[in-house]
Amino acid sequence: MKNIEFISNAYTTDELKLPMVHFESNEKDICVICIHGMCGTIIDNYFATVWGKFLAEKNIGFIYEHNRGHSIENDIVMKDGSFKRCGCMYEIFEDSIYDIDLAIETAKIKGYKRFILLGHSYGCNKVIYYYYKKRPNILGIILASAPDMIGSHLSAQSNEYKELLQEAKQNIDNGEPTKLLHKMIEDYMYMSSQTYYNWYHDGSMLNNLPVIANPKHWDQFETIDVPILTFSGAKEEDYYLHLDLLKAKALSCSNFKYKIIEGTGHTYRNKELEIGNLIYDWINKNFIER
Repeated sequence: MKNIEFISNAYTTDELKLPMVHFESNEKDICVICIHGMCGTIIDNYFATVWGKFLAEKNIGFIYEHNRGHSIENDIVMKDGSFKRCGCMYEIFEDSIYDIDLAIETAKIKGYKRFILLGHSYGCNKVIYYYYKKRPNILGIILASAPDMIGSHLSAQSNEYKELLQEAKQNIDNGEPTKLLHKMIEDYMYMSSQTYYNWYHDGSMLNNLPVIANPKHWDQFETIDVPILTFSGAKEEDYYLHLDLLKAKALSCSNFKYKIIEGTGHTYRNKELEIGNLIYDWINKNFIER
């Protein structure tokens, strides 16, 4: 492995500066691009550093992009030197397309030729939406702990959902889209009105892994026609564990592998290297030319 590089000069087409960590491979062929989940950072997601180092030693590049939803709240530098208030509590789901575009373009600039998108948690929803909208030329998709974002929220906060959605819509209509809702979301964080409405209104594009409701058609997920690897920790909530259902709903995917990782949870503590091997074996079997 050559080195671990911090990329600090990359801008999205809407001019946000997004930092990345690049685990460089000696061979510039395949690169895994990691899209983190809610509020994630490379420090929180220690497992990603293990995967990045391990894969780079196997001549597979790895880029961890800090997208506009990194951390709960942050001020991201714009190309003109100004700042935009971002972070998970202010992001708009559809804007994730700009972020993933940038990560893929950066991997190309670094010399890689073939790409795999890896989403963790909420990052899985972003990767699925990205593929649905853009049909990128990628080898495959890795879904690490793919969540039902809508179903889990409605289960946790069903008594307050309609009130919060109405409050969010009213603030938006009053010209205050960044105004925070009066109540914390799932005892986790406060959320801006624009983000809550964007995520949870009827017809939201975020509703692309509807495990709990389980409708007949999963419109976005059904379009994925590249190989998929998905896994979750056995100690995660129930809605993360129905990987056989995901396989059944991946109607266009003829190469679908899934695994429950025993003895660990959402950030794969003590199982990081085991999963790194799982990822490498899947890549080696499906995409390494012999």
